[in-house]
Amino acid sequence: MEVVFTYLPIRLKEVTEIYLKYSITNLNNNGIIPIIYSDIDYFIYTNLEYRWIKFDIDSKYKIDTLWSYPKLKVLSIIDKPFVHLDNDLIVKDFNKLLNIINPKALNICYKHSVNDVNTFVYIFKKYSNKELNFECLNNTSIIGTENYALINQSYNEVLNVIDTNYDFFLSRYNTIPPITLNQQYPNLYFDNVNYLFDENPSFENLNKNGVCHLSEKNMVGNFVINKQLI
Repeated sequence: MEVVFTYLPIRLKEVTEIYLKYSITNLNNNGIIPIIYSDIDYFIYTNLEYRWIKFDIDSKYKIDTLWSYPKLKVLSIIDKPFVHLDNDLIVKDFNKLLNIINPKALNICYKHSVNDVNTFVYIFKKYSNKELNFECLNNTSIIGTENYALINQSYNEVLNVIDTNYDFFLSRYNTIPPITLNQQYPNLYFDNVNYLFDENPSFENLNKNGVCHLSEKNMVGNFVINKQLI
């Protein structure tokens, strides 16, 4: 499976650059050269090994509430088995992550209870013509699958929803941007979902499973000083 990042500087630019530099260094140490889809080659002056694919989106999508739109666009067109890692995911040992990925399933980072985040349900029901027939809500900071064609279908549908109802997606609802709808659509397309973690993976997962996903994304100073990772 290819390792893929989607990086456009819509938000948290400096923070995600720090995380990405750390993660790509460790991927390289594992013998992995990831793919980065972005409008500019932001790491051209580093010694990192990666494959850059020039990729841009219309300026109307480069706003804070549509922060994951570039990711959705790539997921709608990627044409090979892949593991897509969010930019704020910290990768220490990718081979450990591979040990818990099921190549025959859709691999997603972790899930929430539906009752805990009802705003997601409201967003889904407002703009989906499909029945809400699942009992958990996804967090897609990691997506891995061999069935990229089904992922293409899922995220093409999400993109159509966003384009058709663009104005709605410019506002937040209970602090949640409606574009998070994208995290729920795979439930409609995949019967076999492998949730990699029971909760948002924290620093304790760095040694055990090779990655962590910081919920405090702006606390990069704390990340650097306390863990001495950079």
